[in-house]
Formats: sequence, structure tokens, C-alpha cells
Amino acid sequence: MNPYTSAWTGVHPGDGPRAFHLVLLDNGRTATLADEVGRQALRCIRCSACLNVCPVYRRAGGHAYGSPYQGPIGAILSPQLRGLGSDVDRSLPFASSLCGACFDACPVAIDIPEVLVHLRARAVETGPRHRLERLAMAAAGWTLRSPARLALAQRAASAARRVVSRRGRIRRLPGPLGAWTETRDAPVPPPESFRAWWSRTGGQDGSET
Repeated sequence: MNPYTSAWTGVHPGDGPRAFHLVLLDNGRTATLADEVGRQALRCIRCSACLNVCPVYRRAGGHAYGSPYQGPIGAILSPQLRGLGSDVDRSLPFASSLCGACFDACPVAIDIPEVLVHLRARAVETGPRHRLERLAMAAAGWTLRSPARLALAQRAASAARRVVSRRGRIRRLPGPLGAWTETRDAPVPPPESFRAWWSRTGGQDGSET
């Protein structure tokens, strides 16, 4: 039983209060219950098992979620309780690598990855599409469709690391990208991509296994 559970035995004549009043705060839970996929988030017992195994939560920290509900459960519960109207709540379902560790650790079998994918679809369907986002996705698609263009982009990122980083971390990204670094540091690109390292070494790092 989780530590947030309280038990009442009722009202007894001559002992204790004469009346008992129970106030239930909905706070978006009725709307969440109506979602056949998202409703499983209401089974959460606040055990924090998903937080302990989540690689994204360990890197980003609790403040990045902008809610009392943090980690994987916060990424699916907060957007449902508060709605997908704000940029923060629309971004929360994307704060996951979908590795599935949270689902494996959950004692009440909440399929958090399933709900994350479900909420991502809702965020894309109902949220505004920023022009810069469309341009960025188009540029990424154009780059990733060509091995030569991808290799060139990797070399450019490695060369730019000396300009954008201080002490191995990027403290502030420019323009709209600054929203990412408001609550976290961004790692700098590696000095050499995996593709370049493999081409240079053939997969041999010189150490014996």
C-alpha cells in the first residue's frame, strides 16, 4: 500500500465527530477516465519506480517537467489533467526514449510507453505547428536521406563544438532552441562521429577485450 492512503472508520455515536464530509477534487480526472488509453495513468500509486529507472528523468531532473508529477508518470498524467493547451504539456509526452523500463518497473502495470505514443499523436493533431518546426523537420529529413549529407552535418557539428560550448556543456542555445536549455544543459557534439571513428579504425579501439 502506498504512503498516500488514509483510512476512515466512519462516525460512531458518542465518539469523535458527529458528521463526516468527503470532498472529491476532480482536477481533470473525469476527462482522463474517458480516454480508454490514457485512463490507466489513474492507477498510479506514486511509488516512484518509473522515476528510478527512467534515463530521461535522471538526465533532465524533476524541475524540467513543470509539474508535481515528474518522470514518466508525469509525462502522461500532467498533460491529461491540465490538457494539451500549453507548450510544456504538449512537450511532456515527448520526454521519453520509449525504452519501456518504466513499464517493466510499474507495480500496477501502467503501459506508460503506450500512453506516451497516444498523447504524442494527440499533441500533433491538436497543437499548433510552428513554421520553424516544419522547416527543421524538413531539413532533418533532407539530411538523413543522404549518407553524404549526414556525414557532412556530423563533421560540421563536431567543428562547431568549440564555438558553442563552455567546459563541455552548452549553457544556452540561440533563438527558439533556448527553450531546451532553460532547465538543462545540452551536451556538446562529440569531436568525432561514430561513422568517422569506424571508418578510421575499422571498429578497433586498440584495447584488448
